[in-house]
Amino acid sequence: MRASGVILAGGKCSRFRSNKALAEIASQRLIDRIVSEFKAVFSKIILVTNTPDEYRSLDVDLISDIIPGRGPLSGIHAGLVSSPFDLNFVVACDMPFIKRELIAYLVRRAEPGDDVIVPVVEGYPEPLTAVYRKSCLGPIENCLAAGKYQVKSFYPLVNVKYIPEEDLLAYGGKRNFFNINTRDDYRLAMEMEQRS
Repeated sequence: MRASGVILAGGKCSRFRSNKALAEIASQRLIDRIVSEFKAVFSKIILVTNTPDEYRSLDVDLISDIIPGRGPLSGIHAGLVSSPFDLNFVVACDMPFIKRELIAYLVRRAEPGDDVIVPVVEGYPEPLTAVYRKSCLGPIENCLAAGKYQVKSFYPLVNVKYIPEEDLLAYGGKRNFFNINTRDDYRLAMEMEQRS
């Protein structure tokens, strides 16, 4: 696809107490699971991290925040700046069940005029599993400059296409969006993997 895959791995992981991206499920690190799915879809994979030495073994482009200390919105910004493509699928590093079929589907849903393509799960948008055009750069920079760091803070400034949950069911549905914030989440993820 003429799009990049962008992985955000710059969080402090304070609730998890170690680097979540390096935690293993079924003997595979979370970051390796995501990279494997991305490689089936994208020719360009960008990993945004403030600790690049931890990821040197990966065959991906390693970059850091251009505007550091502003959370995931800064990571999206850095990924868009670095990407050679207009379309960019962004995912957080703590989502072990994201699948290539869903990724490709969301990228294909981008039409001219759509700046953001974001799935909605259980009534809530999933901004860290979404497609962003480079046209988002200006609005993101405006929000960062104004001290607005929530990812969705720039959504009112762009054209957002929301993908309803029923459209996602054929691609694994809400399981794709399970993310690991705590040790309890990690244990649940391992149980989910065993049951699958």
